[in-house]
Amino acid sequence: MKIENVVKKFDKNDIYLCPKCAAEAKIEGISLICVDNHRYDFSKKGYIHLINNYKPTKYNEELFEARSTVFNNGFYGNVLDALGSLIEKYARDRVLDIGCGEGYYIRKLKEKFPDKCFYGLDNSKDAIELAVKEDKKNPYMIANLSNLPFRDNSVSCILNILTPANYTEFFRVLGKDGYLIKVIPNAKYLKEIRSITAAKEYKNDDTISLIEENCEVVERVNVKETYVLDSYLAENFLKMTPLTFSKQILESDIQKLKEITIDLEILVCKKYNGQF
Repeated sequence: MKIENVVKKFDKNDIYLCPKCAAEAKIEGISLICVDNHRYDFSKKGYIHLINNYKPTKYNEELFEARSTVFNNGFYGNVLDALGSLIEKYARDRVLDIGCGEGYYIRKLKEKFPDKCFYGLDNSKDAIELAVKEDKKNPYMIANLSNLPFRDNSVSCILNILTPANYTEFFRVLGKDGYLIKVIPNAKYLKEIRSITAAKEYKNDDTISLIEENCEVVERVNVKETYVLDSYLAENFLKMTPLTFSKQILESDIQKLKEITIDLEILVCKKYNGQF
C-alpha cells in the first residue's frame, strides 16, 4: 500500500500525543511528529508502530489466524450485532478498539457506520499486520494501552473486548462524556475448552467488581449461544484461546470438541463525576 494511502486513513485533526514523551503530536507528511521532534513513520504495510523497544507477545500469528477463521464463520455475529446497537447509541465520532486483534469488529462496524472513525490498537505486531491485510479502510496502530497516543477528551467511545483495561488512561481520552464498551466472559464462556484443558471454573465476579469500582455502568447486555462444531472449526477454536497456551493440542482434543458456548456480557461504562 502506498504510504500516502495509509496516512489518508488517519484523522488529521489535532488529537494525537507522542507515545514517548506525551507531548502534542501532529501528522506531517508520512510521519507522526511531536513538538519535541520525536518521529514515528507510517508503514507501507498499512499501520503506524508506536511502541518503543517493542517485544513480541505470546499472542502470535497462528492464534490470530485461527481467530479470523472463527470470526469469519459467524460465531461472534450476535456479539457484533449487540455492539452495533450500542455504537449507534453511544458513539459520536471516534471509536478506539483497544486490543483489536485482527480487526474483525471494527472492520464490520465500519461497514455499518461508514461516517464514524474507527481505530484499531493492539500491542501485537502479528495481530496488526493481519488486520491491515483484511481491512483497507480503518487506521491501525501498534500501541500500548498504558499510554494511548490520543489527547484528553478526544475520543467518544472505546471498545475493550476480552482484553485488559487501563481505566485511568481510558477515561483520560474519553473525558466525562465518552463511553467505554467492555466485553467480558461469563461463567460458561468456552466451557467446553475449559473441560478439555482441565482449566478451573471461571467466575467474573472480581472483574465486574473492578469495573464498578472504576466507572459507572449505564447498560448491560448478555449474549449467549451454543454452536455445533466440525473438526476444522474445533481445531481453530482450540488454537485461538489462551486456555491452550500451555497445552499441546492433540487430535483427541479436536475430536472431543463437538460444540462451543459463547457466553459474554457487554457493559457500557462512563466516568464517575470527579473521577481521575
